[in-house]
Amino acid sequence: MAVILMGTGGSSGRTLAALAAALAQYLPDQPIRFVDTQPFNLRTGGITGYDGPGAILRAHPDACGLKRYTASWSANMVLNGGQRVYRRMIDYAAGLIGADADVVVTCHDRIYIETAMLAAARRQGAATVLLQEGPFCAIGHGAPRSGLLRAKALAAPLATRLLRVLPPMPDYGMAGHDRVIAASDSYRARWIAAGLAPETVVVGGIPRFDPLASLRGRAGDAGPLRVLYLVQPFAAHGKVDAAAAYGVQRVLAEGLNAAAAARPLALTIRSHPRSSGDDAAVLRAALRFAVTEDRGAAPLEAVLPEVDLVIGHYSSGMLEALLANRPVVCVPVPTTAFAEAAEADKQRWLTGIGIPVAATAEAIADVLVQADGVPATVDWGKVGDEVGTVDGHAAARCAGLIAEVVANRAGVTRGSR
Repeated sequence: MAVILMGTGGSSGRTLAALAAALAQYLPDQPIRFVDTQPFNLRTGGITGYDGPGAILRAHPDACGLKRYTASWSANMVLNGGQRVYRRMIDYAAGLIGADADVVVTCHDRIYIETAMLAAARRQGAATVLLQEGPFCAIGHGAPRSGLLRAKALAAPLATRLLRVLPPMPDYGMAGHDRVIAASDSYRARWIAAGLAPETVVVGGIPRFDPLASLRGRAGDAGPLRVLYLVQPFAAHGKVDAAAAYGVQRVLAEGLNAAAAARPLALTIRSHPRSSGDDAAVLRAALRFAVTEDRGAAPLEAVLPEVDLVIGHYSSGMLEALLANRPVVCVPVPTTAFAEAAEADKQRWLTGIGIPVAATAEAIADVLVQADGVPATVDWGKVGDEVGTVDGHAAARCAGLIAEVVANRAGVTRGSR
């Protein structure tokens, strides 16, 4: 029997690769296959990077006859036949999973190909497990703020419940999994409050954060202040109003210019893994000193040893840097610029944990000029609620919890004979 790992972009590939390496200890005789569903993601496209063991299968809309007419998958699904094309998608997903699948593990369950994969797994008798990919996960969804998203939210019940032309979309983690592996006790409590049975939700941690446990020594103090800016393509992806995003970049550039004039400073601009354009063009054009470019190919933990301070907006990478004992600075996006309340909540949380928040050029320059380690004001209890235990062993814990699901199913199968 096989273990199927399903990834849809972001950090899911790294998370599942870490898990797959740990699974070899618990399920050494079971083959692993990685199914990449990122080509179905209309917002970002591309493929999911995965360097773990096992064969890699790339799912693609063309393979199940899906044509792209608009930038919305819901609209495309309707135009392609609604429930009829969804049934075809489930059949296609069943072929990707294979008849020998014992369990399907995913980090996401909220786009049509993901729910089709889960439906196919159940049809074939395989268990499904959701492994929380990282921090800043919305359990339930806040009200959308942009006009387009509000219109889609209003249309969803009409399409799914009344007309039944589309399958309903579950909230994150609520797709009927056999097991949900939460990052922390706090997330477990949120899922239980949302309606999951307590015995379904367990705590494992965040596998991709395991390397951070060994990076907690201070970076070197000699030479210029080495600053890493984490680019977020939130304007290109429709998460933040573009004009507001560009305005924040201009303020950041002004602050960086002032800091560089006051002390030696070496800036690296790190692109986001899902960045498809030049998302830092406005910042780059306004800087008056040379910078280093990092295209984001290597994981953040490989870069952090050469960094003294990380600056950004509300990237989860800032939290990773903090866990590696690097000071971080938040340059906030105006709250009114967010398209969804859940996205704004990420920044609201980050600005409430005791790190420096600098909204003006003067404040940015002051923080950088005076930078000296992680401040004592950081609320590590809040950080723990978001990331769980970061001790280098989360992948092993999660692998053990998935092996339990496989073992329990094997016992049930034997007992039914």
